[in-house]
Amino acid sequence: MKNDIAIHCVCFPKHEPLEHKKYQKNIMCNAVNISDKYRQDLVKRDFLFDDTGDNISELNWILGDLTATYWIWKNSKIDFVGTSQYRRFWDDNIDNIKFEENTLYMSEPLRFARTLREQYIASHGILGISILDDLSRAKKIPLTQKMLERTYSLNYLNSCNMFIAHRATYNKLCELLFEMVFEIYETYGDTINELNAYNRRIPAFLGERIVTALIINKEYFFPELNIVTLGWKQPKKDHIFKRIKSKFWT
Repeated sequence: MKNDIAIHCVCFPKHEPLEHKKYQKNIMCNAVNISDKYRQDLVKRDFLFDDTGDNISELNWILGDLTATYWIWKNSKIDFVGTSQYRRFWDDNIDNIKFEENTLYMSEPLRFARTLREQYIASHGILGISILDDLSRAKKIPLTQKMLERTYSLNYLNSCNMFIAHRATYNKLCELLFEMVFEIYETYGDTINELNAYNRRIPAFLGERIVTALIINKEYFFPELNIVTLGWKQPKKDHIFKRIKSKFWT
């Protein structure tokens, strides 16, 4: 029997998909705050919403696109699931891939001219690194100091939470990811809430590093899992994202 595949294109209010690809299902994040008129328009265009079913849409202001990942994890019944973004898409050759169980399909990582620790501090300050270190030492997260140091020393990042997997694999990755993301906010929420609007997204920024840490240390979490890296692209007219990339990711 042929497996169902859904690649959820993560969107935000007034930031809708710049392209439409095979397997694509559009999902609107921060949907809890959109107007009824805008929602009705999106419904007509078959959008999904991150504030339906079991959801954490109200946390979008700190978790960003992870509210879509959570929604997929808790609500989708499709065999193979994953995400793209309204301005970031998988290469066209994904159309010909025969997706396999026990395989995690990751987007090609972003590479830096510095270590992951140095890149994070330059972009977001030291607080996020300190939070992960403190939680690790207190054994409140399953990442040890050795695993974190191994991750910090990399010069690349599995960014934007773009991954595709069979339901069982997707569920296991999400269980680990959200266990740690929620611990970050529950333990340090008061500190995070005092930051400016950009840096309040520390749990989202750390989420990308956590995914990278789980992959680079996969022998401790899912040793039998195969990792396949797939290419991605962004539309030519996405000039703003290119400027952000050149500022922070070189």
